[in-house]
Amino acid sequence: MRRMLVSRISRRVLAEHHIALSDSVVGRNNITNKGDGHVGIIYTGLNVEKSVQRCTTLLHQLNHDSDDSGSSNSHKIRWPEVNVEGHIGAQFAYIREHLESALPSLVLTISLIV
Repeated sequence: MRRMLVSRISRRVLAEHHIALSDSVVGRNNITNKGDGHVGIIYTGLNVEKSVQRCTTLLHQLNHDSDDSGSSNSHKIRWPEVNVEGHIGAQFAYIREHLESALPSLVLTISLIV
């Protein structure tokens, strides 16, 4: 426990979680949809397929938004189609922001390999 508390990331996560829980108790949370399945910053019903699709859509949009025909530094990346296989309906408790911060790098790396 002591090593975890020394880590800057874990302190930030604990602080964010505490603030989110405090805001929900006081009624100051900005979440309008009460059925989204989260406790503090932890989403109890996180769907991996939706997160992967959200990240791949974002990467596709970034590529299209950065297309500038007049720019000599324009990199044309042809994104492969991303297929999610396995237990696509599986849900688990996790911090969505942490998963969605790692997924774009993972999808980018895999697309460059393919």
